[in-house]
Amino acid sequence: MATTNSYVAILDVGHGNSTVLHDQNKSIVVDCGPGTTLLEFVLQEGITQIDYIFLSHADQDHIEGLVGLISSKICKIGCIYVNADSTKKSALWNDLLFTTTRDSLPIHVGLSHITGPFSCGNIVLEVVGPSQFLAGKSAGSIDNVGNRINSNSLSASFKILWAGSVIAYLAGDIDHVSLNDINTFHYDIMAPLLVFPHHGGNAGVGNVVKFTEDLCDLVKATTVIFSIGRDKHSNPRQDVIKAVRTKIKDVRIACTQMSKFCSMNLSISPVHLHEFHSRGRMKNHCCSGTFVINLDATGITYSPDPSSHDAFISAAAPTPLCKN
Repeated sequence: MATTNSYVAILDVGHGNSTVLHDQNKSIVVDCGPGTTLLEFVLQEGITQIDYIFLSHADQDHIEGLVGLISSKICKIGCIYVNADSTKKSALWNDLLFTTTRDSLPIHVGLSHITGPFSCGNIVLEVVGPSQFLAGKSAGSIDNVGNRINSNSLSASFKILWAGSVIAYLAGDIDHVSLNDINTFHYDIMAPLLVFPHHGGNAGVGNVVKFTEDLCDLVKATTVIFSIGRDKHSNPRQDVIKAVRTKIKDVRIACTQMSKFCSMNLSISPVHLHEFHSRGRMKNHCCSGTFVINLDATGITYSPDPSSHDAFISAAAPTPLCKN
């Protein structure tokens, strides 16, 4: 039986992204991550219907879990929203498009600022970008100021609202071209919580520190989440974390898994985690694990809570990026 709790869960999928919105037995998924984490989360939570699934872009670490979810047939899926990408020639992208067509799943191709909004109980998901102008372009073309557009430039990004107030910004894998698009059309991306793009890694062409500073200036988040895999790509980058901490006073930084920059050896069990499924739990790879925004009539809280999470970091991470 599905939980009656209201939440936004930023799943620990390792190196990838997946976020589940749930309220009043309605669910929305933004990106599906790699592996089976999303499927295991849906099974654990007893979710039998997902009203909307959004894929910010066609990278493997954002889409792979959807193929397994569809094939499992454990829940009814409403409409899937994607951005087409002619540069993606991977077998996975082909399989996903073929599977959705074969199973007659409603699929809407094209995400832009005018798409939506979409309701999930009292939670509302808004597509922030790309603009219609940028969405109408393609990878390899040029934007309004001469920047070359790539697949990440066209990544969709989203704001999440609860009871009329913005509670999070999911940045997908936006880059400096996307930020120029946001600035050009004066889109508001301010939010108290930011799920950082590219897992805190290289944001593509350009200066990653300048990109980080510009993004922080626009979002003005006080909590920044990095969805990372401990054993892949050495994310988040140290210069990215330093830029975040420089730009945002008293920022709370939470990585879904423990970076090797913070601790080479993991011997302390993450007992601060809640019950939601986290990919890194069995190997003690979690730091925050699946990060949850709990929503109820009394207000908004985060899990893990800051005090227990800080205590774990102090005990388990000799050189924590988020503190040093």
